[in-house]
Amino acid sequence: MSDYSLQVFRSCQDFIDGLKEHNPPLHTQLCDTIKSILDDPFASKFIKLEDSEKEWRARSGDYRIVYFVKNGVVFITKIALRKNVYKKEAGCPKFSKKRLRSL
Repeated sequence: MSDYSLQVFRSCQDFIDGLKEHNPPLHTQLCDTIKSILDDPFASKFIKLEDSEKEWRARSGDYRIVYFVKNGVVFITKIALRKNVYKKEAGCPKFSKKRLRSL
C-alpha cells in the first residue's frame, strides 16, 4: 500500500481512459508506471526535470509521465510521447481543482 495518493489532470485522465478501450497494452503499461510512481515518486529511475524545481518525469516506453509531489499527493500533469512532452507549447494547464480527478 502506498503512502501517496494520486490526482490526475483531466486531460491526462481522459487520455488514459481512451487508451483502455483503444490500446489496452499501452493502458496497462502506463498504469503500471503510475503505480510504481506511487510506491516511490523519488526513486532513482525517475528524473527531476532540469527546468523545474518541483517536477519529475517517469519513462514508460515511448511515453513520459510528468508529475510533482506536494503534501503526500502525486499530481500527474502531463502524459505524452517523448518527442512532445517537453515542448513549451504543450504546457500544463493551470492548477485548478476542477481539472483534477482521482484515478
